[in-house]
Amino acid sequence: MNKNTKIALTLLAVMGLAGIFLTGVALHPALATTDFCVSCHEMEAPLAEYQQSAHFSSASGVRAECSSCHVTEGFGPTLYDKIDALRHVYGHFTSSIDTDEKYEASRLRMAERVWADMKEHDSRECRSCHNQEGFEFDKFQSHSSAKRMSKGLDDGKTCIDCHKGLVHTMPDMTSGYKAIQNELITASTDPDIETGIVFPLETVIGYPKKEGNRESRILGGTRLTVLDNEGKWLKVRVDGWKQDGVDAMIYELQGKRIFSVALDISARNKSTIHSTMFDEDTEQTWHKVSYEAWVSNQGLIEDETKLWEYGEKLHSGNCGSCHMAVPANHFLANQWIGVMKDMKRNIRHLSKEQYRFLQKYLQLNAKDVKETSH
Repeated sequence: MNKNTKIALTLLAVMGLAGIFLTGVALHPALATTDFCVSCHEMEAPLAEYQQSAHFSSASGVRAECSSCHVTEGFGPTLYDKIDALRHVYGHFTSSIDTDEKYEASRLRMAERVWADMKEHDSRECRSCHNQEGFEFDKFQSHSSAKRMSKGLDDGKTCIDCHKGLVHTMPDMTSGYKAIQNELITASTDPDIETGIVFPLETVIGYPKKEGNRESRILGGTRLTVLDNEGKWLKVRVDGWKQDGVDAMIYELQGKRIFSVALDISARNKSTIHSTMFDEDTEQTWHKVSYEAWVSNQGLIEDETKLWEYGEKLHSGNCGSCHMAVPANHFLANQWIGVMKDMKRNIRHLSKEQYRFLQKYLQLNAKDVKETSH
């Protein structure tokens, strides 16, 4: 590229930026009105939701317009939002959400994008109207709500962590993990195992041979090392820990009640002990062990990233629909067992397998689990 070409390209870039700048300045007032925002028919549903919210009508008479939440103050951020909004223009002309069915199918994806952006910028759109320093918590109608909000702000939480669905209908939070679950089920139904590591999506049965009676139940999310592949049957190894005197269970980690394998009586002496240690904190003896068994190749997942994305969606979809989802690293691995039991009444729509998988995901990402690939 010669010198004259570089100069020409630089001038074109400067002129382009200047054009964007002047266009943004000239059109911002017209493009920031609610009438403009809802001028496309795709906006009929969100407009109706907005008109039923306190952001549209309230005792104080203060009304938040569409731009109050969706266009950031300041020329630079505003211009960025306007350029980013070209996605919506493209979506309009490609009819990506031009029916109620398409809109509902995309509602969670669109909401999560907005939530993530607001969280990243500390809910700056909310704070343009709501001054944190101006809250008088003693005037809240609910003392418990005031206490939770005050503590959340003190802990560095941001508005959108708790205040979802205030203006627009909450999306079906289960749709995210159901979509990934369907992908995983499809991938595991007719697998072609090519790697040396697989994970059961749900509990699978362990056998001493390719045929025979059950000797164990290997729980979902347990890492299996493939030792032999004979098509529909795999010989696998589980590496884990057994507590001295507790022969029926193999745990993922020493001292952590993260369940990997439930052993039937016939297999309780089958695991190989590689080393032994005494935990002075709990005065318990633990054995590092491995256990081998044959399993069907059905229900096994090779894509570990997708598997734990499923766990993350289970967490956010079930624990973030009523309140802010408590981060997995908020509790210790063993504490999560009690927390899950306490919350079980609120997640009745989960199957037993989904419940166990969610618990394992949270435990593997707990505060005291440091060295793990999950």
